[in-house]
Amino acid sequence: MKAWITTLVAAVCLASTAHADVSIRIGGAGSDASPDTKAMEVFSEKLKGRLGDAVSVELFPNSHLGTVDEMVEQVKGNVLECMYESVGVLGSFHPAANIEGVAYIYKDEDHFFRIWRSAVGQEVLDDIAKQAGIRVVGPAFHGFRHMLTNKPINKVEDLEGMKIRAPGIPAYIESIRAMGANPATVAFEEVYAALQSHVVDGVEQPLTAIKDKRFHEVDKNLALTSHMAETMGFMCNADWYNGLDEATRKAIEDSATESADWYRGYTAESQAALLKELEGEGVTVTKPDLAPFMAKTADAKYDPALQPIIEKFRSVE
Repeated sequence: MKAWITTLVAAVCLASTAHADVSIRIGGAGSDASPDTKAMEVFSEKLKGRLGDAVSVELFPNSHLGTVDEMVEQVKGNVLECMYESVGVLGSFHPAANIEGVAYIYKDEDHFFRIWRSAVGQEVLDDIAKQAGIRVVGPAFHGFRHMLTNKPINKVEDLEGMKIRAPGIPAYIESIRAMGANPATVAFEEVYAALQSHVVDGVEQPLTAIKDKRFHEVDKNLALTSHMAETMGFMCNADWYNGLDEATRKAIEDSATESADWYRGYTAESQAALLKELEGEGVTVTKPDLAPFMAKTADAKYDPALQPIIEKFRSVE
């Protein structure tokens, strides 16, 4: 009888442990060697360090689980727990997510973090979770976005009429239009081919993405326009996230913040090195005066639902 009771207690304990375990699958579009994937790995290491065997984390970079849009749908449908991607991909689900597509919203990198780690930033993230069903954790600086084109951009007028790839997100489209270019919606996975076949004249991306996806193999003119800053983050199904206990959510948030801190350090160290590498591979870099770019986009017409968010962001000093 004693042996039977011992076996029963052990089985109950195992069942309880199994029930308490948290399994997280995280999808991403970055290559296996990309900084996006490294940020996912840092998060996984930090989370396992906090929760130990109570958590299982599986990473699926390089679009192994589908395109970015497909992964967003998987997260919304609670088929996939989380993905690591730009907050802007949620723009069709919530107007606030379009904030990162607003031209020249950030004064500099420090201003970026002052906003996202302030009450204003948290309010935006909470509203996205409530309305779009996706909880964004650990906003990270992916670097400012620049123009890579098939002809040099020395001044804002040089963009006039050029067909520039844009994500299918209203704020991005409006910003590129306000800069004087013609926005062309092309899936991220198809950009290389679109540049190669001259479907588009250029693309705007952070330096890390330009190098990681080898866009510079096709177009050789890089203008440092710094027109937007991409906000990366772990985007999780809100219902799944809310169903976790408080300690687990805190561990996820702290690990995501440390991942964001790692990405910030990486971005700061890598920008000069990336520019040198790109120039070494035949890319011509120009540094146009940004004041005319800012002036040209000052009257951009964004979604009225986004305007209050823009004003709140600009209120943060």
